[in-house]
Amino acid sequence: MNTVVVNEYRVSERVVLRPGDRFRVTGGPYWRSQDGSRIPLAERGVMTCLRVVRRGAVVLIEARGENGCCVLHVAGRRRNRVDPALVCRPYRVKGRVRESRRATR
Repeated sequence: MNTVVVNEYRVSERVVLRPGDRFRVTGGPYWRSQDGSRIPLAERGVMTCLRVVRRGAVVLIEARGENGCCVLHVAGRRRNRVDPALVCRPYRVKGRVRESRRATR
């Protein structure tokens, strides 16, 4: 399987992520405890795209957030579970974050 670094990831018809773009992300993996509560293992919030990697149908976005750099699994087949309590769900990219008009004035 080839690993290819691409210059963009199409979120929707109108939104395309490129390196340097800021975007909002939700979802991601979580741990289900014995009492049924969810413990998030995911990065959330506004992140900056560093690069996009495609490995077959799997799409990974390398990004920088508040807690440092991370790899976000956003598309492709499900990942293998290490433990039945671990739920490996992909991240959802909600869209680009635009700079506010006040910052440019």
